[in-house]
Amino acid sequence: MTDLAAPERLPADQVTVSLRTKADRIRALANAGYLRTEIAILLDIRYQHVRQVLERSGIIAGRTNASAPAARLPAAENRSPSHPAAATPFPASRLIEAGFVRIGQWNLVSDGAFVLDSIAPTDAGVYAFVVDGTVVYVGVTQGGLRRRMGHYVRGHERQRTSSRVKRLILEALGAGSVVEVLLATPGGTAWNGLPVVTAPGLEAGLIRLIRPIWNMNGVGQR
Repeated sequence: MTDLAAPERLPADQVTVSLRTKADRIRALANAGYLRTEIAILLDIRYQHVRQVLERSGIIAGRTNASAPAARLPAAENRSPSHPAAATPFPASRLIEAGFVRIGQWNLVSDGAFVLDSIAPTDAGVYAFVVDGTVVYVGVTQGGLRRRMGHYVRGHERQRTSSRVKRLILEALGAGSVVEVLLATPGGTAWNGLPVVTAPGLEAGLIRLIRPIWNMNGVGQR
C-alpha cells in the first residue's frame, strides 16, 4: 500500500491493520488526518464512496486539511436546508430491542446488482435498512416485504423511490459497508370501536424520531 501520510500521521497500514470493512477503514483514516482524496487512492475506491461513508457517519474531517482533528457535523439548525441531515445516528439495536427482526443483509453480486442473503417473508409491516449498524431508511409495505424488496433489486426508473434507494444500497455495498434489513409486524388496534392500522403510524413516528438520511420529504415508500 502506498504511504501518503504526512510525517505527523500514522502510516495508513497501521491505521487500518485490524479493520475488516472498507467503511471502517475510511472512517479510521479520516479520523487519523487523511484527506478524502488520499483515502480513495489508498483504498482504491471512488471518492464518492469515501464522501458518502463519512457524511453518513457525521465525520467532516478530511475535506481540506489532513492534519485537522475529526469533527462532527454541526447542529441541524446551522445546516443549509438544501442539505438535510439525520439526527444523532440511530443504532439498529434500539429497533431490535423494540421488536424488529433481522431478515438478512444485501450482498453485492456485480457493480449494478445485489441480492438478499435470505428469503424475505411475505408479511406486511414496517422495514428498515441498516448500514454498519445505523438505521438509514424506514419504509412500510402493505403488499409484503418480499415483494417490496424485489422493487429495490430491480430499481425501475419509473419507480423513483426504488431506483433512488437501489443506487444508495449499491454505493454503500461498493464502499464495503454492511447493509441489513429489519422488519416489524405490529398488530392492529382500535379507536372508539373503529379499526386502526398501526404500521403506517409506526413508520411515520420512526421517521420523525430518527430522520433517516435515505428518506426524503419525511416519508417512506409503500
